[in-house]
Amino acid sequence: MKPELFFFSVLNIFFLIIFFYNAKPISKLFGLYKKNNTTPLVGGIGIWFFFFNFVVFFYIFHNELINNLIFLIFCISLVFLIGILDDIFQLNYLVRLLSIFFILIFFLFFENSFSIKELQFNSIPITFFLDKSSIIITAFFILLLLNSLNMADGINGNSTLIFILYFIFLFEPNIELNILIYIIFISLIIFLFFNLKDKIYMGDSGIYLISALIGLYVIYKYNLKVSNISPEEIFLIFMIPGIDMFRLFCKRIYNKKNPFSGDLNHFHHLLINRYNLKISLTIYSAIIAWPNIIKNFTTINYLYLIIANIIIYMFLILLLNKKTN
Repeated sequence: MKPELFFFSVLNIFFLIIFFYNAKPISKLFGLYKKNNTTPLVGGIGIWFFFFNFVVFFYIFHNELINNLIFLIFCISLVFLIGILDDIFQLNYLVRLLSIFFILIFFLFFENSFSIKELQFNSIPITFFLDKSSIIITAFFILLLLNSLNMADGINGNSTLIFILYFIFLFEPNIELNILIYIIFISLIIFLFFNLKDKIYMGDSGIYLISALIGLYVIYKYNLKVSNISPEEIFLIFMIPGIDMFRLFCKRIYNKKNPFSGDLNHFHHLLINRYNLKISLTIYSAIIAWPNIIKNFTTINYLYLIIANIIIYMFLILLLNKKTN
């Protein structure tokens, strides 16, 4: 590691720790507190500043690297800004989602390498060519991921551990986007320490920032064909927050409620109502991790792992609902 990079990294990490440690006075400047809670919602702001400082550093010392990623950085920063506005002003869900959707559409229109051109399944010999609908479908998929991960952010440590697992399972060597992944990963480890102590929350700003980066990263990796990652494998990684969101939407619609209204019926809420935080986080992380670990050591059809994990998830939901009632 170059001396200037080592020195800057240590300095930036030190400032991030100071920022998280002093989260309460910082949050008072903007009124960034979770509703009915005094824990500050500035985790995302700290992560973005940490991220931005490294971007500036690499722009100064490795100009050609950041130049290739500048439009991506601009896009996820705009998504982050929508998250801040939502944390402060509690934006209407339609305003929030449509704003992010159009930001993604604008970005994908100019950055073709991040649009899904086709869905080539490995478990079944089918390929769907998206053609002119590529940009819209890609933006919609990212929006689904973003919303599902936002809904998974309900207990300390949960969303952060999910992000860390995603980075581990999706990481691919020798991709230029990896420098952004390294930066966010370091900040997540530091944030997790303070979050588990209930000193700070991520906020929508952090969830949106990291979710958008993860979504665009996996699409870029899929388009490169560097590891033959398939749509089934991607779904297997993202499925638990996704099917939990689908379950909640169906339940709310059935009960004639707004599907975007909040409640305490999420998978993580059911877990924390039955177990302590440590066990709840372990179960949630395990149900994401186990099929993705198995697929790396076997040649089992991904569809079997998907079906098995859905069964396990539904069994846990039924069990937790029964014990709660």
